[in-house]
Amino acid sequence: MGLVVLFFGHAWLARGVADAERKHAVYFLAGLAAMWVALETPIDTISDQYLDSVHMLQHLLLGFVAPPLLLLGLSPAMAGRLAQVPAARALTEPLSAQVIAAVVMVAWHLPPLYDATLRNEELHIVEHLTFIGAGVVLYWPVLQATSEHARWRMSPGAKLVYLLLATLPQDGVALALIFSRVPFYEYYAHAPRLIEGFSALIDQTIAGAVLMILGKVTLGIAAVVVFFRWFGVEHSADRGIESAMRVRRS
Repeated sequence: MGLVVLFFGHAWLARGVADAERKHAVYFLAGLAAMWVALETPIDTISDQYLDSVHMLQHLLLGFVAPPLLLLGLSPAMAGRLAQVPAARALTEPLSAQVIAAVVMVAWHLPPLYDATLRNEELHIVEHLTFIGAGVVLYWPVLQATSEHARWRMSPGAKLVYLLLATLPQDGVALALIFSRVPFYEYYAHAPRLIEGFSALIDQTIAGAVLMILGKVTLGIAAVVVFFRWFGVEHSADRGIESAMRVRRS
């Protein structure tokens, strides 16, 4: 139901906007597809009942794969409309976005909260919504169409540092999971084993590796795009200067 609401909300947002293109719809649908995979496939069942490692994959899909795709589905004018929502600009400024994303990442992976979400469906839904929301505010200052509406527009170099800093909360949680010698989460310590010998501790170690590796991949892709756009602009500027100098000499 939520995905349907988002779909029609995007269509409404695009109405009367001159710069909305087909590619924006494609990106937005890809973001919805990532959320559907996380929430409506066996990933959801396995993560809720058996494996922490699959649960971590679900969190990455919701927090680091779907959000940038959803934001790529916005044209500058569409993003401008959303930026007019009260508090939207304040929440999506680089500093506040980093703090929100870090708090969401660390807090929900603390054992008491993590176990509570697995035993309370309403709380679990809140957790998923906050991961999606935190991902949106984290990527908002980085992507071109949305960053145009920030009060502080970061340079490409600042965006690369910003994305590097965004990996630190991931790494903190991931390292704790990887190097712990006891299971953090009571729920998974008593969950049925799908594979004989695949203990809760092994599952937890894999969960940490999934977070560290795949989390960096998602942020790394954004960093690569920022870098090559920056390089392209600088290269074009250098060629323009060289062309101007040749004209003067001739």
